[in-house]
Amino acid sequence: MQQLKKLFSRAAGSKSVAVITVGAASAVPVAANAAIEVPPEMLAVFTDLATAFGTLMAAGAVLFGVIRGGVALFKLARTMFGAAGA
Repeated sequence: MQQLKKLFSRAAGSKSVAVITVGAASAVPVAANAAIEVPPEMLAVFTDLATAFGTLMAAGAVLFGVIRGGVALFKLARTMFGAAGA
């Protein structure tokens, strides 16, 4: 039991060190990215890809809603007509 307590106390102390290390490491690329320029052609390609992906996601959501709604209507009708003795 004492060994477990020692292990967890070490882990708790190393957690703060890990958080500080990750914070310091993530601050370095922020300054490095300031000098990077992205060509407009590449931005246009990724904008088109994002638009196409958004369109596909919207179409998938509509299709999911139609199918899910149809299934729900059939379940409701089955419940209603089953209760009526049909």
